[in-house]
Amino acid sequence: MNITDMLVDRAKRTPDLTLYALGNATGFESVSAARFLGEVQQVAKGLIASGVQPSQAVAIMSRTRYEWTVLDFAIWFAGAVSVPIYETSSAEQVDWILSDSGAVGLIVETPSHRELVNTILPSHTKHIWTMTEDVLSVLATTGAHIGDDEIDRRRNALLPDTLATLIYTSGTTGKPKGVSLTHG
Repeated sequence: MNITDMLVDRAKRTPDLTLYALGNATGFESVSAARFLGEVQQVAKGLIASGVQPSQAVAIMSRTRYEWTVLDFAIWFAGAVSVPIYETSSAEQVDWILSDSGAVGLIVETPSHRELVNTILPSHTKHIWTMTEDVLSVLATTGAHIGDDEIDRRRNALLPDTLATLIYTSGTTGKPKGVSLTHG
C-alpha cells in the first residue's frame, strides 16, 4: 500500500462521493471521488510528459487550495516526491529548499511568487508552473499522450518505505532540514 492507493480505493468503492465542494459564482460545485482521481491522473501525465522521473522532487509554493491537493497527489501518481514550500517564504528560503531537495520542478500559486523565485531558480529546477495560470489544464494538455499504463506502473512501484514528501521545518540552529515522510 502507498498513499495513492487511498484515492484509487475511494474512487472504486464510492465514485460519486463528494470529496470537495468548490466555490463558484452560483454557489458550490461538487467534485466526486471519480472526478478528483481523473484530474490527478491527467495532471500526473503532464508531469511525466514534462520529464519528471520517479523519486525526483517537485516543489509546491502555495497556500492550501484545491489545485494544491490535486498537484500533491499528481506528484505521487507520477512516482515523484512532493516538497511543500510556504507561500510566505523568502527568495533565500525557496533557494535553499529547491537546492537541498534537488527539485526538478516548482509550482507556484501566483505570478508574484513566480517573480520572486525567477532570480534564484537553481539549474536543476527545469520547470516552473503557475496555479493561477490554469496549471491543471496546462499539465493535462501536456500529458494527453501519456498512457494510463505509465501512471499505473509508477504508482504501483511505490512501497511503504518510498519517500513521499519532504517537509522543511525551521530548526533552532542553521538552515531548515527536510523531514522525510514515506508512503507508509
